[in-house]
Amino acid sequence: MGRAYTEEERAELKIKLKEIASTMFMHQGFKDFRIQELTKQVGISLGGFYTFYKDKEALYEEILRDEKHRIRKKILTIIEEENQTPKDFFTDLANVLLDKTTSNKFYTNEYSSLLETLVYNEDPVTTADNLFFIQQIRKIWVKKGIYISASDQELASAVAMLAVLCTHKDKIGVGFDSWYQVIEKLLLDHL
Repeated sequence: MGRAYTEEERAELKIKLKEIASTMFMHQGFKDFRIQELTKQVGISLGGFYTFYKDKEALYEEILRDEKHRIRKKILTIIEEENQTPKDFFTDLANVLLDKTTSNKFYTNEYSSLLETLVYNEDPVTTADNLFFIQQIRKIWVKKGIYISASDQELASAVAMLAVLCTHKDKIGVGFDSWYQVIEKLLLDHL
């Protein structure tokens, strides 16, 4: 068991743990991540790690939640401050997802990916959270006089569809570009 930390030390160490672990997860992925390597870089004992987290899954899931909130806040700011239209939003989202699924293992991890946390509707809590986020986006557009005929559920499904397509682009192979163009056209024509 690790030594007792003051509240200030705990706060600083937790930030450091998450920052270093985020970088490690991004480059190594979940499977190759090692707690021992993390504790060495942070400068704490293995027991010290377990005073903060039950296991690497708990650390990973907390980092994913933090990242989801950061990304969603950024998206809302962009839509509001840059007057991003629905067409711009979905086009930019698809481009970001394509880039991130290529360069960041957080987005395509074998354990639980950021995309699953952000967009997939696998459980009632995630579904409600995703719909709430879509409603926040819609409110911004409505304030700007932009009305969308698609329901919140349809918009959430469109985001999930883009995520699935981008996540599996390697499996789709050479036909990916044509599939992507067809889906993009269908989506943008119905906004």
